[in-house]
Amino acid sequence: MSQPTDPHQPQDPSQPTDLNQPQDPQGGTPASPPYGQSASYGQGTPSQPAAEQPAWGSAPSPATGPQATTDQRPAGGREAGFFRSMVDFSFSSFITVKFSSFLYIIAFVVAALMWLSNIVSGIMFGFMWGSMNSYFGEPSFSPVPLILAILFGWIPSVIALIAMRLGLEFAVATVRTAQNTGRIAESAQHA
Repeated sequence: MSQPTDPHQPQDPSQPTDLNQPQDPQGGTPASPPYGQSASYGQGTPSQPAAEQPAWGSAPSPATGPQATTDQRPAGGREAGFFRSMVDFSFSSFITVKFSSFLYIIAFVVAALMWLSNIVSGIMFGFMWGSMNSYFGEPSFSPVPLILAILFGWIPSVIALIAMRLGLEFAVATVRTAQNTGRIAESAQHA
């Protein structure tokens, strides 16, 4: 069994050398690539030169291999609908991306209703406060709770809307990451 050799130490000329490494014309030591150029590790084999293989991270050209399809559709050729996705126990189709805008619209309506309920509560508290202040007289209305509800009642609604938006963005980003990872794995299997 041969010992691994250090590329910086002189090699015995009787030992076989790696065919992929460039050789120094004066001796048997491997020549390093010129300054500024990296060695092509794993870029080519003796039967297939490095020029035919695409660089890492680049899209394969039609000459180098089959293109992977980018749409994930079920076997029927069309996207699964809401009810079909709901009974998909393998979780191969996601409904989060499709219905996140619908959920956000519902959250927006609920936030507006929360603000309106704060205003109505301000009106009711204004009547209660006015009736407490007028123990012996006619009940009146105090505008302070209504003004406070109009000025500051929107803050809990906006905080709830921001929390819903952040949750939906996180869910959509997670699902899109899962979809893209599946596409990459599928294209790697076909390549």
